[in-house]
Amino acid sequence: MTDFDFTSCPFLKEQLCFLTYFDFCENAKIIKFIYEGLETNAKIFYKWYVYANIHMNEYFKDKIWDYLNAEEDNEIYSDLILSISKYKVR
Repeated sequence: MTDFDFTSCPFLKEQLCFLTYFDFCENAKIIKFIYEGLETNAKIFYKWYVYANIHMNEYFKDKIWDYLNAEEDNEIYSDLILSISKYKVR
């Protein structure tokens, strides 16, 4: 796979696409807003998209997924952002 695989996905709105954990965190609030409006099947597809990302390990993918599916996101958002310091692009 190449970086192109994750920067362009014809099945997702452009605003939902990200390449690295840094990219996701930079746009986390807008991504979550759009994600919350998706239908169930689209959310399942988006989970595949998140977990297929080769630029981060499962720890960061879990952080993203927990944030996207949290009802109250203040604490989880803070944890998401604090985890940036642990992230290194693969």
